[in-house]
Amino acid sequence: MVTGKSKRILFIGDLNVDILMGGLAQFPVPDREITCETFEITIGSAAAICACAHASLGGDAAFCGLAGSDQYGEYMIKGLQSFGINTDLIERSDAVATGVTVNLIESGRRTQVTYPGTIAAFDGHQLNSSIVGRFDHIHIAGPYQQTTFRPRITELLKPCRSQSVTTSLDPQWDQTERWEYADDWLPLLDYLFLNQDEAASVSGLNDPREACAALAERTACPVVKAGKEGSFISLDHQVRLIPTRPVQPVDTTGAGDSFNAGFLFSRLERGGDLASAARFGNALGARSCLFSGGVNARTTVPDVEAFLERPVTSRERPAINEPC
Repeated sequence: MVTGKSKRILFIGDLNVDILMGGLAQFPVPDREITCETFEITIGSAAAICACAHASLGGDAAFCGLAGSDQYGEYMIKGLQSFGINTDLIERSDAVATGVTVNLIESGRRTQVTYPGTIAAFDGHQLNSSIVGRFDHIHIAGPYQQTTFRPRITELLKPCRSQSVTTSLDPQWDQTERWEYADDWLPLLDYLFLNQDEAASVSGLNDPREACAALAERTACPVVKAGKEGSFISLDHQVRLIPTRPVQPVDTTGAGDSFNAGFLFSRLERGGDLASAARFGNALGARSCLFSGGVNARTTVPDVEAFLERPVTSRERPAINEPC
């Protein structure tokens, strides 16, 4: 394990741009054209948004992934570098284009359509125990779109504990709902992040409190993100809801990834207990919802502290209607 003041985190996974189309009067319907009020291209992907949020807090971040040899690939690499993220482990591909996710945003809700491209082609071949041993923590995100990399994750996680490298994973949604390899991964993880729908599907239990309790029997520290309610954690065999402060969201894109970054930063850099980490993550996720796109909040530690200390006004409502 690397020693020193700052913990080095390696973020591994999906790499794609986000195309944001906001202010839809209604969601699209077949054979009709609708307009939107705003349009933006920005850094996307669960792993990249989480890395950017961690770097904004002052964390030491590196990224491993695959980008196309195209303008979107260049955009993503330069964007990560602008946050101070080390991109030495990002490779380029001439064979496939960089992934793209189109986000359709209406009244704080969003629907996403993704072209996998380099997300599916990424195989993580450059990762070995020597590379992993350079870091204090590895975070993996979005493996269910990473069809080539997914079979390698178990062997990547196995040596981490012997090298004192802690691990976390946010699976994102598995559209097959088979959750392939999850039984292998869960015992090897230090932290598992899921939203309510993912937790329900993985555990077979719709209630997030019950899902968190069941997952705690299978993995060291499950964290279930519950949107406007906050987040559920398991402490001493009891599930606790850590509430969040209410906000009126502009865009929920990347809120769950920002939560992950805040939780990990609190645990790894600030030495926070699980409840403090969940509270810190809640604040980062909620503040992210006040900005369009997943990385535009650029939240710092003083921003989080000010957000947590500011009194709740009568205009604020718990309006995050979907799981992050």
